[in-house]
Amino acid sequence: MPADFEETLHRGIRWRRRGREGPIEFLDPNRDSWVMWSPGVDAPPRPEGWEPPTPAPARSRTPRPGWRTPWRLVPLAVTVLVVVIAIVQVMRPSGNNVKKEAAATAALLGKCLAQHGTAEGHPKYSANPVPCASSSAVVKVVQIVASTPGSPSCPDGTVGFETPYPGVQYPHILCLRSLR
Repeated sequence: MPADFEETLHRGIRWRRRGREGPIEFLDPNRDSWVMWSPGVDAPPRPEGWEPPTPAPARSRTPRPGWRTPWRLVPLAVTVLVVVIAIVQVMRPSGNNVKKEAAATAALLGKCLAQHGTAEGHPKYSANPVPCASSSAVVKVVQIVASTPGSPSCPDGTVGFETPYPGVQYPHILCLRSLR
């Protein structure tokens, strides 16, 4: 054992340390080797007076930055911006698809439509009107009927056609009369 080690026997376990403030070790009889002691390690009780070295006094903390430093204002500004955007989105009315659908459907009254294929055996018509004198014009919109439950149906001699519109549960029905 080197000369600068202090060694003792406590409760049948050999202990040693390097000087008064040096690291503490104990001899593990199972492994027959020295094990460094540290707080929380599974170890036998330390000998009396063999307290672990006291840590050096902590240096005083650096003063915290003032309230108006950029590092404190940036998160505050981001939070305020997010709250303002949320309030604007809540206060500003979103586009009402029901009103848009009603206006778009009303604009088709008296106009002619061209056929664009079929869907499940039924003709599909374009949503954009074409001139009635055009060879592609197949039907004319003669009436518009609401499709809510209990609404009247299209008059005799016409066929009802409903154009799906996103966000509208009951789109209006176009009453179409054939031009041919």
